[in-house]
Order: sequence, then C-alpha cells, then structure tokens
Amino acid sequence: MAQFKAEIQGGRGSVSRLGHKTTGISSHTCGWESGIKVEGHFDEELGDIFLVWQTSGSGFKGRSTLLGKLVGNSFHAQENT
Repeated sequence: MAQFKAEIQGGRGSVSRLGHKTTGISSHTCGWESGIKVEGHFDEELGDIFLVWQTSGSGFKGRSTLLGKLVGNSFHAQENT
C-alpha cells in the first residue's frame, strides 16, 4: 500500500501518482519566474515529513531555497538570511 499520493490538475485533466515509504514522493509546480517544490519522505521515528522549497521557475536556472518542513501537523519555517 502506498504511503504518499500526489494529485495534479492541468489543462489536459488530472493525474495522480503514488509513493511508498522507501521511495517517497516529489512534486514541482512553477511558472516562468518562480515555483514551489514539495518532497515527502517517511522517517521511522517522526513519520511523514514534507520539505517545502521555493524554486526559480522554468524560465531561469537558479538555486532552490528551503522554506520549511512539515512534520506531522507542525510546520517549522526555515530561517533564510
């Protein structure tokens, strides 16, 4: 049984993908200048963990910035200085 499920809706309908405890799951949604990436993985002690990243989008090559981490029902924002 899958641990994770991702769903996306676009111009040609909707699709979903499954991820397992061993593989995790990742999604990236972006415009030309900015985007967001979410990576999910399973930790034996903490359970499901999701990392949220700001990306540079599809029109630019740039680095991603970690915005925070969701562990259970608690979001921990990353201090970016």
